[in-house]
Amino acid sequence: MGDAPGTQPPIDKTASTPFGVVPVVLLLVWWMLGLFDNTTELIPGHDDVLEYCIVLAVVAGLVWGGLSIRASRGWSVANRVLLAFASVLLGLLSVALLSGRIAVIVEGAIDFPSASTKTYPGLLVISRAYQTHGKGAGWDIQTTPVWSDLNVTKADYDSMLAHRGPGDHGRNPDEISSSGFFCARVTLQQSGNALRVMHAGSRTLPTGTVIVCPPAHRESTAFTRP
Repeated sequence: MGDAPGTQPPIDKTASTPFGVVPVVLLLVWWMLGLFDNTTELIPGHDDVLEYCIVLAVVAGLVWGGLSIRASRGWSVANRVLLAFASVLLGLLSVALLSGRIAVIVEGAIDFPSASTKTYPGLLVISRAYQTHGKGAGWDIQTTPVWSDLNVTKADYDSMLAHRGPGDHGRNPDEISSSGFFCARVTLQQSGNALRVMHAGSRTLPTGTVIVCPPAHRESTAFTRP
């Protein structure tokens, strides 16, 4: 027998299943590729590739949201809107993260062919450091004049807090103004004009990376060899 006039057909809750499963699978692939994301490229910046990844993520989110609305016909308007909103967010986030990580790995393979890549120790001049709290708590440094954001250990961050530079009069433990007082002792790779930091990327630089800059390096470039 059919539904009584004016009644709403029963909601097929399985219609929303693929819209949650696919982004989760993409996020799982993103996490697995993190095993290969262990460098941070300083030069070149590849900002154009990042913009393409953002556009791709936005398009994917909108398409995913549209498909979820189509698949949830017969649901109440409120439930369809909620599913579409969640689908857009999940699609955008998963595609943005995955495409960005794939781009980083591919860029590294293209810019740093093994035959022409040199590896050497170097110093990165640190402009500032900061810490974040909560579930994704972490400790980061930013470099100058070539900007990068690198993860360091809590021990290194605490050492910076305990030995603030003479020009840093701040008292906020979440922010450290280095302005070249601290340096990061890292392993660099160079191929032509391309330059990257090893053991970085989605990894944390080892304890002991942060040091007080030797005076000769405080006004120097971001990739001076010690």
